[in-house]
Amino acid sequence: MSSEPGARSSAAVDIVRKVSLANASLGYGDNGLIFEVHDPLPEALWQHPQQFWSPVLSSRIPGLRGVWIKYEGSHISGSFKDRIIRATLAALLEKHPDCSGIVVPSSGNAAVSAAVFAARHQLPMIAIVPEGTPDARMLPILARGAAVLRAGEGPSASYALAYRIASELGYFPLLSTFASPWAEWGCRAIGRELAVQLPQVQHVVAPVSAGPVLVGTINGLREAGHPAVFPVAIQAQGCAPIAAAFRAGSDHVVPWQQPVTTAAGAIADRLEGYPQDGTRVLSLLRQHGGLADAVSDEAMAYARAALLRYDGLDAEFSACAAVAWLMGAPDRVRPGTVAIVTASGFKHTFAGDVPVASPNHAAIEGRLRHLLPPGASFL
Repeated sequence: MSSEPGARSSAAVDIVRKVSLANASLGYGDNGLIFEVHDPLPEALWQHPQQFWSPVLSSRIPGLRGVWIKYEGSHISGSFKDRIIRATLAALLEKHPDCSGIVVPSSGNAAVSAAVFAARHQLPMIAIVPEGTPDARMLPILARGAAVLRAGEGPSASYALAYRIASELGYFPLLSTFASPWAEWGCRAIGRELAVQLPQVQHVVAPVSAGPVLVGTINGLREAGHPAVFPVAIQAQGCAPIAAAFRAGSDHVVPWQQPVTTAAGAIADRLEGYPQDGTRVLSLLRQHGGLADAVSDEAMAYARAALLRYDGLDAEFSACAAVAWLMGAPDRVRPGTVAIVTASGFKHTFAGDVPVASPNHAAIEGRLRHLLPPGASFL
């Protein structure tokens, strides 16, 4: 179903147009045309020490020896969305220094990131999150002074409402789909970092919702002069429009019409109203001979526990999709494989939703019994 590496997908030619940074603006063109910034990402948005790099760690999970984890949970807000919001606000405030406020549709991570930078720039902010978003995801937004509005089933509904609210208030909508040319552009920093941190990278596996994280990473590697790599887009089985189109051998993604049956809210996007975002990812996969697949919630939960137990990394449930896919079959683990873990799991952990290992305390307790005060006990 995939093309040979280097083959150009006609879909990419049809739906993408390169624009200069100076001419980049929010929204799609005619027939859903996606605008991508032609200019390379400036060093100020990726070069160390101006921007501290997220770490690359060799995994210790059994069966994943040789796999490298690019841990994006180290950012200020705990997710890769900081790259998108930083790049977007830099472009926005340069063009509109009198910006009166921002509206951010999000399943959680983009809103937390936007709240960080809104606080730093003292910008009023409204976050629009799906109705089922847990309270734990909203507390970091509220704590930074932003307003939070629950509305709609998923990201698609939130995006539509964001445009209307922004127009009414004179605010600027801050998006993290391909409707924002700065979303993919900002994610190129991941590739620029990887080209230095791990020049032997050959495979990049990433959780994907709309897809700027994977497309940006691959474009960032290309900007750095790195040889072409094998990209893999992983979605949740309960909402996987890109993986479904890939399995069907299609060159175009259609919105997910089935019920959304996954707890991986950060990557559960129907792509209703903007299926061309999924088509953009699909074209990248066809061009580079990559693939798309989906994993179960059970697999993501198992991967999250393994990341904590063996690598010491607390990852968001959705962010574990790439690791879950690699754990699913030994032949998926190849030399030079990087799994992007897109976000920290702190929102789960603070809410008490965390897998807890059960170590054997008996041997330690026996040796320490004479030292312990009355009433002391291991958890």
